[in-house]
Amino acid sequence: MADASKLRIAARATSSTVTRTQTARSFGSVPRAGNPASGTITPAGQVLRVLRRGGAATRSELSRHTGFSLSAVNRIVGELLGRSLLRDRPELAAGGMVGRPQIPLDLNTDAYFTVGVHVGEHGMWCVAGDLRGRVLDRLEFDVPATAHAALPVVASALHRFRLAYPTRCALWVGVVGAGGGHGFGWDDVPDAAWAAAIPVPVTVTPHVDAMAETELWALELAGRPSPSSYLYLHVDEPFGAAWIVDGRIPAPGSGPGTIGHLAIGSDVPCPCGRVGCLEVTVADRTLLAAAVRDGVLGSGAASRGIGELYAAAESGSKTASALLDSRAEAIGRAVAVMRDIVNPDVVAVGGRGLAAYRPGRQVLARSYARASALPALPLTFSSFGEEIGDAGALGASLSAVYTDPVATLGRRTARPSYDPAADRFCG
Repeated sequence: MADASKLRIAARATSSTVTRTQTARSFGSVPRAGNPASGTITPAGQVLRVLRRGGAATRSELSRHTGFSLSAVNRIVGELLGRSLLRDRPELAAGGMVGRPQIPLDLNTDAYFTVGVHVGEHGMWCVAGDLRGRVLDRLEFDVPATAHAALPVVASALHRFRLAYPTRCALWVGVVGAGGGHGFGWDDVPDAAWAAAIPVPVTVTPHVDAMAETELWALELAGRPSPSSYLYLHVDEPFGAAWIVDGRIPAPGSGPGTIGHLAIGSDVPCPCGRVGCLEVTVADRTLLAAAVRDGVLGSGAASRGIGELYAAAESGSKTASALLDSRAEAIGRAVAVMRDIVNPDVVAVGGRGLAAYRPGRQVLARSYARASALPALPLTFSSFGEEIGDAGALGASLSAVYTDPVATLGRRTARPSYDPAADRFCG
């Protein structure tokens, strides 16, 4: 159990902070925080990232990994220990090694939890996780009619997580924007409404930006060096691309761009008035309509979801497989276009469909390889599979912590709200 005396800094805020990272504007009373576009990673953030990537390390090792002097590391570590973001691990000290610099430190994964929120076509999920982004609990709800209607649902989930994990303090809520198809409206919720409903700081991050940062983290946790130029394409609804350069996602003042209307040569009409746009060509509803037309699925399949088409393909339907392969082929061409324009060091592709219909990966990869005019660069596929939504939402809830942990806790009230009955300072 975490020492309550060390958790006072994480007391319930008098009002929540809302930071939104989809544009260069600042909302609320504090600077933006969140994804790589949000600002420079502070020295304390760099220390946390080293420990998240490599596990427990001594102060001397942290000094070598970060390039900071040992005295600077000692100051940073002292502050992070005082805020219960780190903990000493003397049991991991090498035999015969003595002295504080040789005592390993690690992330304190028991003191806090964060909450990630994402909305899909058929449900809304609130996921609690620890400082390493590991899932602690998951709640599923029906999709609310609007983002405004979703606020009390998020508040309810946060309360339920607090009851389930009474020794942990709620640290941050990360909301993945552009959920529930298109125009769900997270961006339209006023800061005052967030503050009234959610008693901890909130970050709203664009859907694909959150997924991209999470996938990049997965690469680093797997021991791969961080690429200077990284292109992530989310080939599921909503479609999108994020290009990370030197750890930052460019954030135009007019908002993020889109690949949904990339022309890929199909004959499918798009609501935008053109023909052959990527998103409408490979959309679930387009494939389901074709499956009903071709007799693969019965009427009403559209309301039951794309899972029926995946199941039909798995059961041996060649027509269902052909429809899914045609989608993967089209996506592969689009990925090649983006790769040839940006020419990144790594091209990563993610989406639930890639996990649900595994043969589509090979079709997509072959299509991409044929269509790209540049030297061969293999695709990296998502390591999260169908759990990418949960992982991205938790990533959004943690991004501020790993960017500027001191300011993250500083945005909460310094006065503890002590509950004698629960013997805790979490509010």
